[in-house]
Amino acid sequence: MDILDNLMYATYVSPINSALPTLVPPPPPPPPPPLQVPAEVNRIISDYIPPFGALPIPAVAGTAFTYDVNDKMNFCAYEDTNALESTILRHWHDVDSQVNYDSLGRTPFGQPINGIRLVSFEEVSTYHLIGAYLLENTRLLQIFERFIERYLLDEEFGITGDAQVFEWIHNSERLFFKNDTQVSTNIRSLLRPNADASRRNAYWRMFGMDLAFGDINSQSNAAMSYHKSKAANQEFIVLFERYLSEIWQGYINARNTAGANTSDINIVRDLAIQLQEMLTARRGGTTTNAYGSQNLSREEFSSVLITSWFTFIVSYDSPVVTFLNCQSTTIGERLLKIGAKVGINAHSKCQALFEIAAPTARILTTIEAGGVLDNEAVMQIILSSLNPPPAIPPATAFIDYMKDFLTIINNWEKATGHRIKNPEANIRGTVKVQQNGVSSNGVKSQPALN
Repeated sequence: MDILDNLMYATYVSPINSALPTLVPPPPPPPPPPLQVPAEVNRIISDYIPPFGALPIPAVAGTAFTYDVNDKMNFCAYEDTNALESTILRHWHDVDSQVNYDSLGRTPFGQPINGIRLVSFEEVSTYHLIGAYLLENTRLLQIFERFIERYLLDEEFGITGDAQVFEWIHNSERLFFKNDTQVSTNIRSLLRPNADASRRNAYWRMFGMDLAFGDINSQSNAAMSYHKSKAANQEFIVLFERYLSEIWQGYINARNTAGANTSDINIVRDLAIQLQEMLTARRGGTTTNAYGSQNLSREEFSSVLITSWFTFIVSYDSPVVTFLNCQSTTIGERLLKIGAKVGINAHSKCQALFEIAAPTARILTTIEAGGVLDNEAVMQIILSSLNPPPAIPPATAFIDYMKDFLTIINNWEKATGHRIKNPEANIRGTVKVQQNGVSSNGVKSQPALN
């Protein structure tokens, strides 16, 4: 699931506060109702436009859920942007209030009606700034900013006859590029007039890394001017790459019965703890506070929202992609085609960056929460989960963690050129994802990520 799924849930099924005091034991839950809007739903509606439409039922797999792409497109192309802003505000407060999203809502006692908990915000937000950082490095936001600007000012791309495309373009402008937005998660103001600079500041503080490109308005791709905080995790990339290297060594040695074993589970644990301490330090030293009270939470939520919004539109041959005649079988190829059409080259390794964003966010979210990836016994199971003893099948969650690690390692090497599987060849130092070994100011730099 992604933030759009959660926004739609917040729109269609208004959750009841799970912290409702219970003075008497709750009654047994009623039998599952038919798949329809539960009685306690308080749907967001527009003051002017008919409701969002019939309640779409998400596909549920385990504890994950996702709405159909057509339902998502209808949602993103809704005619009233103010109603969309209300969904963002409601979801922000759901995350901040640490509520749970259940498959068909909850009883007044906070129990899932049919026993399926889709996502919980009780411990963590489920969003992580690293996902937004990796997605933005594809140049996704700059490419669509240029497209929307040119569509609204000129007709070089033609005039769409598709109402969904038309409404999506205007919603995108009003949600992400207007000056007077009232959404509480906004990171643009008189003090911070540029949302791009605000995101870059957050990336620098959390990861000690710049984006791969400069100012969209600079013909020479000159460096973007933003405030670089003195408090920044400039050692993050070195620590994270070492962590991935140790995970790889542990994976290839997990079932090793002959030859040297080059893995060390203690190092894996210690690196996870160091990463946790480094990241939580930027949040104010804890992740137990309400999400909205954590440092950089609004920057994180806003960055994840905007990158997810535009990632969705290129995740399939959407009406917008079809209007631009940029259809393809892969998300990376679609973005490359759109970038070429609007005159901004997408990152040459954008497919790898798309592949890596979600699993990296899940891994770092788990590391920050603690209790799993810093547990030696659990890590031993995870590292051997794809080749377990036949009589002891591992839990699906352990397998999923290992699949995420392998996706990250393989695509990190593609996107950066760093040899995670051969740590002796790694570059060490402050780095950023960039193309062709050329920095944002046009000067060849060392070290550089390709």
